[in-house]
Amino acid sequence: MMRANRYRISDKQINDIYRRPMGSDLYWYCLENEAQLAGIRISNEQAGNHLARTIPQLTSGATYSQLIGALINRRGIPEKEILTAFGKLLAVLEYAGMICSSEDITTQQIMQTASWENETIDVEFVKFDSAVFAETQDQPSEEKISAHFDKYKKFFAGAVSEENPYGFGYKLPDRVKLEYIAVRLDDIAETVTPPTQEETEEYYQKHIKQFTAQVPSEANDPNSPQIERTQSYAEVASTISKNLLQNKINSKAERILQEAKTLTEAYLQDTDMEGQNLSVEQLSRMVGDYETTAEKLSKKNEIKVYAGQTGLLSAADIQADEYLGGLYLKGYGYNNPVRLTQIIFAVDELAASELSPFDVPKPRMYENIGPARDVSERIIAVVRVTEVRKACEPESVNQTFSKAILRFGRDEEPAIRDVYSVKEKVVEDLKKLAAMDTAKNTADEFIKQVVKDGWEGAIVRFNELYGRQDEGEPNVFELQNWTELRRISRETIGTLAMQSEGNPVAQLSVDRVVKEGMFIGQLYSLVPQDANRLDTVPLIMEFKPNMSYYVIKNIMVKRLEQKQYERLKALQAYKEDVIQSQSMAAVHFNPENILKRMNFRWAKEDKN
Repeated sequence: MMRANRYRISDKQINDIYRRPMGSDLYWYCLENEAQLAGIRISNEQAGNHLARTIPQLTSGATYSQLIGALINRRGIPEKEILTAFGKLLAVLEYAGMICSSEDITTQQIMQTASWENETIDVEFVKFDSAVFAETQDQPSEEKISAHFDKYKKFFAGAVSEENPYGFGYKLPDRVKLEYIAVRLDDIAETVTPPTQEETEEYYQKHIKQFTAQVPSEANDPNSPQIERTQSYAEVASTISKNLLQNKINSKAERILQEAKTLTEAYLQDTDMEGQNLSVEQLSRMVGDYETTAEKLSKKNEIKVYAGQTGLLSAADIQADEYLGGLYLKGYGYNNPVRLTQIIFAVDELAASELSPFDVPKPRMYENIGPARDVSERIIAVVRVTEVRKACEPESVNQTFSKAILRFGRDEEPAIRDVYSVKEKVVEDLKKLAAMDTAKNTADEFIKQVVKDGWEGAIVRFNELYGRQDEGEPNVFELQNWTELRRISRETIGTLAMQSEGNPVAQLSVDRVVKEGMFIGQLYSLVPQDANRLDTVPLIMEFKPNMSYYVIKNIMVKRLEQKQYERLKALQAYKEDVIQSQSMAAVHFNPENILKRMNFRWAKEDKN
């Protein structure tokens, strides 16, 4: 709801509501008295009328007397007490709504929001990315490399600003090093016996209610009324067999990794101290070795159990990895998967992610996490965090470090891409920057070719000149058609940033949306306010955040007309009021804020 309705609320604000250091009855007492002090009271008659209107909507037609009567009979609570309690609740909600909606929304604000949300722009262009021409650039000098690094080492990559229009950045993000024990489900499958026909039939008989489907009552009339039909065993036998086999595979993998946890947590059996009371240094000395454990389990189960350690990985590195990126644990409650990235970056030494009370317990360094499952059902793994690095500027332009990921029988020698070099990144950016002039000159040449051969002919010609068809790669240049683009306001970006707090990979999405908003805004700026099209085409547009030039064939703006605005403005005002009030509600109902507003303190005995 928070994301779908654009409420300006962070996950932390929601989680804080459920982190109550004292009993909920105390907060209720404060909220109730706060509403009374504000002069808001709901009579029993008003509460009863409200319930009479609401109950049929919430209970598929049940009446007030049916529901309240059942409560009275079952719980023995008098009707007067029910209405009084409900009236207090309505008073608390009415006061909260009044306080959280206190800011007026201006007509100008409504008009701008309606325009930005409902106006769209279509554009056709050919992109000239400087990266295409970067390989042909000369190697920059050591002086240039050092100067460029010093200028942008304080920025994160992709953080575009007036001070940094290209989004250069060499500041290193929060990083973790992991140890892992993992098994491949394909390896497990080779050791598992498929279910017998007797097992499959037995499952069908015990769970026959699972195999019902809605079908037309008349087989030859798809529009006839639907009836429930139980599928025959023959229809579902194959599916049951596959599911039972997968369950066997998962169960065996789970057993192996649970044993791995037991073996590597043996220190808890040899100490009188609880794990939470041990320091990180003590834990690091007492935990079991993953490599030794993996070897033992491989021999015992006659399959390959993998163990190893990664390099220093950012949250983005982990999410991009084909294996680590898909790992998750089940949180508390139904269907609540929690990504491994979210879990491991919550360790106190980083505190870079937010875990709710309904997710999983916050891990400590050197504690086993898992078994974690893979959304693609390829692996199951147990991991632990063995090293962390807070975000910082690189030690020097020559700094390198390992970014090795999970390995499953791949080359034993680390791949070149496993080593991150700050200097290589600086050189790459400098070459692309130097290639901007080449990209601009090529775009100028392209326009001349368009005049001569038309757009299709010019694209074919330039792909022949600059493309890589001989390497089996797609064309470098193509006519792209982007439609229904909407401007992105600062409020939208601020809302996204707020909602992303506590998500270690979310800043990448925020940076992407910022660049997207800048790009669309720049397109809009090319079209005069009193026009819907750009007449001076082809036109070259430079966009520094993408280090590219765009040869624009056509731009068309579908502007919001006055009649449309008149129809939308009331709804727009309501939406803005709801967004504002709901966003403030997370602050209003924060347990700590409730106590502060009511100046709550424990009574003390007067000793005088």
